[in-house]
Amino acid sequence: MMVFYFGPLSKNELTIDFDEKGAAALHSKLSELLSGAKNVEHVNCLQSFRGHSEEAVIEVRFSVFDRLEIKRNYLLLDMSPDALEYAVHQLRDFLGRGYFFPSEFWSFSRAGRKYDTQVFFGKLPSVG
Repeated sequence: MMVFYFGPLSKNELTIDFDEKGAAALHSKLSELLSGAKNVEHVNCLQSFRGHSEEAVIEVRFSVFDRLEIKRNYLLLDMSPDALEYAVHQLRDFLGRGYFFPSEFWSFSRAGRKYDTQVFFGKLPSVG
């Protein structure tokens, strides 16, 4: 499972939290993008907003630029080869050790924003 949300400290911060299954799924899809097998990948997830979660989709595209766009329950990430390589590295490390370090992933430009949006990776809290 994956859940993404903005904040809580700034609208220029986006966090994507993963459990092991969600991290493995995204790792596989990003690896395909990096290998050139595909140019676009889609991942089902949840978007959390003000304590309420809804089904959402993350679309990741191979690109020259790093930018993000959000529309309702749809997150678009255009990722450069460097960003893709680092994401694959971060997810592989998470799958091996169970946590992200550092949690800061990458900065993405966002239309209409003065500052870049910093994306963080995190671990979903365990239930039970």
